[in-house]
Amino acid sequence: MRQISFVALLVVLLTWTLPAAAEDTQGAVTVVQQLTNSVLKVLRSNEGKPITPSVKKEVADIVLPHMDFTTMSQYVMAQYWRQMSPAQQQEFVALFKDLLVRTYSNSLNHYHGQTVRITGSQQISQNPPVAQVNMVIRQNGGGPDVPVIYALLYTNNTWRIYNTYIDGVSMVLNYRQSFGQIAASRGIPALLQDMKAKDDVGGAPDKRAAAA
Repeated sequence: MRQISFVALLVVLLTWTLPAAAEDTQGAVTVVQQLTNSVLKVLRSNEGKPITPSVKKEVADIVLPHMDFTTMSQYVMAQYWRQMSPAQQQEFVALFKDLLVRTYSNSLNHYHGQTVRITGSQQISQNPPVAQVNMVIRQNGGGPDVPVIYALLYTNNTWRIYNTYIDGVSMVLNYRQSFGQIAASRGIPALLQDMKAKDDVGGAPDKRAAAA
């Protein structure tokens, strides 16, 4: 996925403002609003300073509880998820989480005051409860607006993010294509080994995933 994807995700989290949301999506919007306020508090307290590992960890500790990594992993692996043993599924979720944490943390340095305008929200389904929030990111310097969609799933009595669409490109689909190619050509154990090896050195499974 293009570099703007996680930059856009960061911008959304940092600059979210509450829209006039439909009642059935208000809970999803509220979750993100509270998350945003917490992230902004951390970044403002460190304004003008380098983004240190401790700041990255503090921000990650705020964001991660609101991400549904299991659902993300199931969608990313698609048909291969059913071919994985429970142990492999658990390992994939942990490694995929680590990948997203590294990529998200690195994107903190790319926020330079972009603003976000919410354009609407709606409930996509009731069983399971799925909501989406539509917005556009306004670039500094007069660049084109970037449309963003957040997809959230209601599980365990809370709304959690399981996908984002940046300028029409799905984060989940992008990783599905990348990981699916490895699983199809070399097998699931090889995919997990690649992810683990890259995790050990702080990298990413492949260039497209690293740019996501």
